[in-house]
Amino acid sequence: MRYQPDNLNYRPIYTASELQHLHQLAGKLSLAELLVTPRNLEAIGIEFIYSSAQLEGNGYSKADTLALFNMGQTAGGKQYSDAVMLLNLRRSYQYLLAQLGQPPDWPDFVKTTHSLIARDLVLPEEAGVVRRKHITITETDYIPLDNPQQLDAELKYLLHTAAAIHDPFEQALYLHNNLAYLQYFIDCNKRTGRNSHNYALMNAGHFPCIYPQESYRDYINGLITYYESGDYRPSAIYHISAYEQTAARYGTQPDIDIARPPKKQEPQ
Repeated sequence: MRYQPDNLNYRPIYTASELQHLHQLAGKLSLAELLVTPRNLEAIGIEFIYSSAQLEGNGYSKADTLALFNMGQTAGGKQYSDAVMLLNLRRSYQYLLAQLGQPPDWPDFVKTTHSLIARDLVLPEEAGVVRRKHITITETDYIPLDNPQQLDAELKYLLHTAAAIHDPFEQALYLHNNLAYLQYFIDCNKRTGRNSHNYALMNAGHFPCIYPQESYRDYINGLITYYESGDYRPSAIYHISAYEQTAARYGTQPDIDIARPPKKQEPQ
């Protein structure tokens, strides 16, 4: 099945009650607490980076990831490209944080994010620029566009449409699914979509979504359904669940350090 340009036309993604629920969850999460402490920024960043990499099949464990970030130590027996993926995701997260509080320049954000995420994973001339080769996508018969001029025009329309979406949760999922659907870049489109999803949330003052890596199958099934039918529903259900889990784990508590849970008091 071939690319359907009408999929990029915006239509409501979540129901009114789902949006109310998501905003209530966001009210339990303190972005200010995250942003005020470098330790917290690093801790949440590691969670987002690690979970995003796991959704791509990265073989590093959490301990491997921490050793890579803290000591520059690669994991024995693991693919070097897995280390590159994690380091690139870290750079792209740091770039995301640097853009907060400014009016979004979506074309620049998406292309710069991709150039950081794809560094040393694609040819240098393919990072951050329109795809010029035919690609196929595993597990689906969906056939993306091939023509670079059409891809440029569709990305422009996609980002113009996204910028006009007022609700950040709607905007976030629109960006996520349609950047993956368009396949503008030669590779790393889903990773770019996940960063764009969280940038939309964080720039609106909301806590980022930490993707539960154990639900890889639900995540992929949601995207495949969208590729083949334009139906957001499975992806919407997945992202609601992911944000519920984020709120349950990081919900605001007084005097809590996100980076380290409070120690239990020993009996006297």
